Amino acid sequence: MTRAVVWLAVAMLLVACETPSSRAAPKPATPQSIILQPGDLPGMHRCDTSGEVTAVLNLEKIRKSPAYDMNATEWEQWKRQGAIAASFAVYGRTAADCAAASGSTTGAPQGGLVVGLVVQFRDTNGAALNYRRDSTLMGLGPRDIRFIELAGGTTTFGQATGLGADSALGSAQVAGADYFVARWQNRGFQSEFIGYDMAFEDADNAVKDVNRRILHA
Repeated sequence: MTRAVVWLAVAMLLVACETPSSRAAPKPATPQSIILQPGDLPGMHRCDTSGEVTAVLNLEKIRKSPAYDMNATEWEQWKRQGAIAASFAVYGRTAADCAAASGSTTGAPQGGLVVGLVVQFRDTNGAALNYRRDSTLMGLGPRDIRFIELAGGTTTFGQATGLGADSALGSAQVAGADYFVARWQNRGFQSEFIGYDMAFEDADNAVKDVNRRILHA
């Protein structure tokens, strides 16, 4: 028997003896793995105000943000409704956009801004119930869709959005800036998205990327 044949036999034996438990199991999906990723938003950069909601809240507390008390109270309410983890993401085209989003400067972002939130619940039923309660968190919620409606924009609800039965999409132009809003619940996750001064197609594609990761979770 040649050396090559011996090595081949050993390799086949090792494969045959491998048990399912010895193989690397896929990592479970989390809000951090599902939320907006850099590849979803070409040309935009993740702002340092992004992260797990608990970390973002801690930073707000340290910085004495006026939004802290409301955000912290709402997060406690969401946890009582079954939320177990959440991730918050902010993307800007420039550092100045990120600064505008953090409140460290005055004025609106000049190069475009995206804000996203993904919350994980214990189960699909909990996520669906919370979505229908019209709860807000981190400044995101049903009022964003109402803003689009009041601005005379276009809105779509339910299965027509392509995001599931519990979903809403909206877009409008206000004061020369394009706004895009999406909120939806799929499986055990609830997601919120706002795009400011960015093309509809770019915002829509980013939302679809997030939802695709939820469906593959």
